[in-house]
Amino acid sequence: MSPARPPRISLLLFVALLVAALAAACGSHGGSAFSPQGDDGGTAGDGTAGGSDGPSLLGEGGSGDAPSGPLAIAPTNSTLSVPFGAQLPTRTFTVTAGGVPVPASFTIDLGQIATIGASSGVLAPSGVIGGVAHVTATFGGQSVSTAITVTVTMQQNGAPAGYDAGGGTGGNGGVGGNGPGGQVGASGQAVLNGTPTADTGLTWLYPYDKTVWPQGLLAPLLQWAPGAVGKYDAVYIHLSEAGFDYQGYFAANGAPFQNHPILQQAWDTLSYSNQGGPVAVTLVFSSGGKAYGPLTETWTIAQGTLTGTVYYNSYGTALVTNYCAPANWNGGAQICFGGATLAIKHGATSPVLVAGQNSPPGDDSGCRVCHSVAAQGAQLVTQHGDNYAQASAYALAPPVAETVMGPANGLFAFPAVSPDGTLLFNNCGPLPGTTPASTSALYAIPSGSAVATTGLPSGLAASTPVFSPDGKHLAFGDYGGDKVSLASIDYDPASTAFSNKQNLDTPTGGDADVFPAFLPTNDAVIYERELSGSSYGATWSGSKGQLWWADLKTHTAAELKNANGDAYLPTTFGTNHATDWNLQYEPTVNPVVSGGYAWVVFTSRRLYGNVATQDPWLSDPRNYDPTSAPNTKKLWVAAIDLNAPPGSDPSHPAFYLPAQELMAGNSRGYWVVDPCEQNGVSCLTGDQCCSGYCGPAEAGLVCGTPPAGCVSLSNKCTQNSDCCGSSTGIECIDGYCATPTPQ
Repeated sequence: MSPARPPRISLLLFVALLVAALAAACGSHGGSAFSPQGDDGGTAGDGTAGGSDGPSLLGEGGSGDAPSGPLAIAPTNSTLSVPFGAQLPTRTFTVTAGGVPVPASFTIDLGQIATIGASSGVLAPSGVIGGVAHVTATFGGQSVSTAITVTVTMQQNGAPAGYDAGGGTGGNGGVGGNGPGGQVGASGQAVLNGTPTADTGLTWLYPYDKTVWPQGLLAPLLQWAPGAVGKYDAVYIHLSEAGFDYQGYFAANGAPFQNHPILQQAWDTLSYSNQGGPVAVTLVFSSGGKAYGPLTETWTIAQGTLTGTVYYNSYGTALVTNYCAPANWNGGAQICFGGATLAIKHGATSPVLVAGQNSPPGDDSGCRVCHSVAAQGAQLVTQHGDNYAQASAYALAPPVAETVMGPANGLFAFPAVSPDGTLLFNNCGPLPGTTPASTSALYAIPSGSAVATTGLPSGLAASTPVFSPDGKHLAFGDYGGDKVSLASIDYDPASTAFSNKQNLDTPTGGDADVFPAFLPTNDAVIYERELSGSSYGATWSGSKGQLWWADLKTHTAAELKNANGDAYLPTTFGTNHATDWNLQYEPTVNPVVSGGYAWVVFTSRRLYGNVATQDPWLSDPRNYDPTSAPNTKKLWVAAIDLNAPPGSDPSHPAFYLPAQELMAGNSRGYWVVDPCEQNGVSCLTGDQCCSGYCGPAEAGLVCGTPPAGCVSLSNKCTQNSDCCGSSTGIECIDGYCATPTPQ
């Protein structure tokens, strides 16, 4: 999520290391450094560079001689333990035919894990990525393969010299906390490595057990409630999976000692070495020469990198000043702050200002908060702080440009914006601060002129509408009907024709369905079920909500209990957080499938471990000192299984969205695709490129022309057969090759 991180081992540097290894291994072959398709390894250990003695094609041998018997490769199913950053030890593979050694040619399927000499068979690990790779040997038209498991090991004792977590408004490492602790002596390490004793009351606060993480994320902050012993002097952090084993020893980083980061270097290696297997997490603490614990959890790493930008409201931001509260706190001093729309870009540890500017005390004209964003990242529509009836459109491709839309009649507040950002469908729900129109229609952006349509039912009044990623459906609260139901309608972008309005869910007991968002598959929506007694469409003043979902085919509604946190959220920590699972609002969904999951970003007032613990309703900076402590109105993200049975719960425990402003109240996040990049510009995934293809080149992964034949994960497609691995289940989902089920 953008400006490159500070010079600690950044994701960009980390990816550069991987791509350099892959570029040397792949030569001119296609494929992604993070995809199992298309990588044929390359050369190492035989004195050649960049694959110049290139591996033979499968079916051709290293000799014209026919094999005298079946091929056998040695060693088989071997393992290799490698210290982080080392390309040693190497492993030499040999091939026999009928028991006689033959000069086979060698390839490897995952060049980010290791490279192999095409003729020598010498395998050299990359030293930065582990996992299971497959070596294939070919001779005389026959081939034989075997697996090799490379486990990268890393030990850290305190933060490395010169370590910079990248602070700023997002907090240390973009997640807050006190930063890493210092070194632990040999005797202290011996204590931490011993058998720990249970400490009554010692519990996890964050992250949650069974969390699903994407690759490419900033490292999370480990947070716990100390037990009866409490005054710990050090922690041992053990992260273990098939391709990576990490042991970290850190002295207490403050008093009380209650949180500690995972260093980014370790997190990147962990996430990119993972191949779908579980991650075991263990914490052990020491105090007075004794070990206490352990705390244990199990995590899953999705096999895909989340990219794009999250645009969100910030109330109380330090990035702009356009509102001053009365001098009723802080010794009578006046507190000034800002209301603005901010952006979190990939890799950033803090947000940047997108919409909003400074204005003098008493003049709110610089405020820009309530907004909607096009799924493809082209346009943002927001309201003016001094006149909510006035809207502006922001073209998001650099340089960001504002166009004031007319007329100033409240028509464009909280609209649905078409995926390409050219059209909006207006909201008719009575959301706070708005005076909506009585019926919904289609309008052009940025002119605000009406667009002729057909098929809209008479009196249709859509509340909090949203387009599907393919632009062929809208979902909305049916405010022109019973005012509480969730509905959808089909839309033809070519003819601007509407049809097939249908009811998806009707809640009971005074609840209402608001703020829907489509899954990338375009066949289901996630939405907020606003609980009885709440102010319509509000996320404050005691309003409560839960995340639910319903599919367009069967209209079956179900609560997303795992994302809401029904069974696992802390209830006895902080102030007034006993029912945090009822404090979830305004979901939106990343329009691109990543790692076999959809990703929903939503507003929550839940505890953020022990970093944000204030009363959940203490978030309006006009009523409290926004500089006193982090409030709990923040953005969270949860993984959603694709193609889940209707009525099931396809969600997973949520995680705190890194790099959001820590001290401000944040809400209404839109995770969208960035404006596309031209050929030759660096990339991580194909959805970042105007061509739809991101692949290896001499400079690393760059946008380019799709190769002949199949394309790897995250690249553009029109049908399943366009995707490498389609025979093993890879699908073309919403125009990009993706894994349909979690791996």
